[in-house]
Amino acid sequence: METGITEEFEFPEESEGFKELVREFSACGRIVIVVGVRPDGTFTYSLYFWDMSEYENIGEGYWAPGSEGGIFSDIDSATKEARKMLVTKGINEKI
Repeated sequence: METGITEEFEFPEESEGFKELVREFSACGRIVIVVGVRPDGTFTYSLYFWDMSEYENIGEGYWAPGSEGGIFSDIDSATKEARKMLVTKGINEKI
C-alpha cells in the first residue's frame, strides 16, 4: 500500500519529555505510537500521524502529533492504552 511517506519517523524525545521504550506503527504505516517513561518514573505515550494536509503549500507530508496519553504507573497499562488508540485511529482513519 502506498502511504506517500517520504520521511522516517524520528521521535522528539527532548520536546516530548519522555524516553521512548515502545514504538508501533499502524497497518497502513501512517500512524505511530510511542510509549515511554517520564523523568518521574511514570509512563505515557504519544501518537503521531503522517499529515498530507499541507501538501499543496509545502510539497510534502510530515509527521504531526495526533494525541497524547495520560500518566500511567506501569508500562503495560500505557502500552495497552496506546495500542487501543492506534487500532481505533487506524480503523477509522481519523486523527
